[in-house]
Amino acid sequence: MSKTLDALRKQPWISAVDDERDIGNSIIVTLKSEWEFCSEDPGCGVKGFDNVADARSGCARREVQLSAPSSAN
Repeated sequence: MSKTLDALRKQPWISAVDDERDIGNSIIVTLKSEWEFCSEDPGCGVKGFDNVADARSGCARREVQLSAPSSAN
C-alpha cells in the first residue's frame, strides 16, 4: 500500500481514497460532503487520478474548497 495514499486518507477534507488501478481503473478520491475540487466542474466531489503523484497534487489543500452553501427556498 502506498504511504502517499495513506497520507491522503488522513486529510480532513478527504472521505475515501480507492486505488482501483489493479482492475484497470484509476485512483478514485472522494471528498467529504462539504468539500469540492477547485476545477472546471463546480460541485465535483469525486475525481479519478492516473497515478499517486497526480492524486497527491490534485488533492492538495490549494486544489479543494468548501462548497458554497445551498440556498433554502
